[in-house]
Amino acid sequence: MEDFKTLVELWEIYKVAILVSLVGALIGHYKRNSCILLPIVSIDYKFKDFKRLKRKSYSTFKKGLMGLLITLKAFVYFVLYLVGIRFGDNKDTDPILFELGVIGDLIIGIGAGVIAQSTIIMSGAHDQLSVVVTALLAGFAGLSYIQKFQKESLDHAGIEYRAKLAQAEEYAVQIKKESSSNQEVAATREKI
Repeated sequence: MEDFKTLVELWEIYKVAILVSLVGALIGHYKRNSCILLPIVSIDYKFKDFKRLKRKSYSTFKKGLMGLLITLKAFVYFVLYLVGIRFGDNKDTDPILFELGVIGDLIIGIGAGVIAQSTIIMSGAHDQLSVVVTALLAGFAGLSYIQKFQKESLDHAGIEYRAKLAQAEEYAVQIKKESSSNQEVAATREKI
């Protein structure tokens, strides 16, 4: 294996494999999405207090003050939502989803190119054509392989999230029953 001491030397060794693997990753990305997909953040957050403000007929000053307070309330609730504290309309919402899109696929392509080049070097072959073919296939196949696990992971994450919500609701109902029974016991003791 070749020795390197700086990132520039590392780039010189792996640049062909990385660039060709990136092409393979872009082909795989385009095959899956039929377009170049930019990063996506999906947040299923609901806040209905702004609608109530429009329905009410307040004076301009009071409406402005109420708008400021509702905006502050929306910000605080949103921060709590991001941390994982969910209540009201957001209790049964989907988890936050972050999809890297083409950037994630290119990161996979870089890793696949490095692995392809390292495999060729360890096999003892010094042919550039074998590096190009292996890196192209690694970029495409690595992306397809990762996508299969990503889809399974997203499916399981949604199921697990819904199960955790159901458990939390059962726990809340149980706590409510216990507190009401404790109140009944306290009320009967007061009567005695």
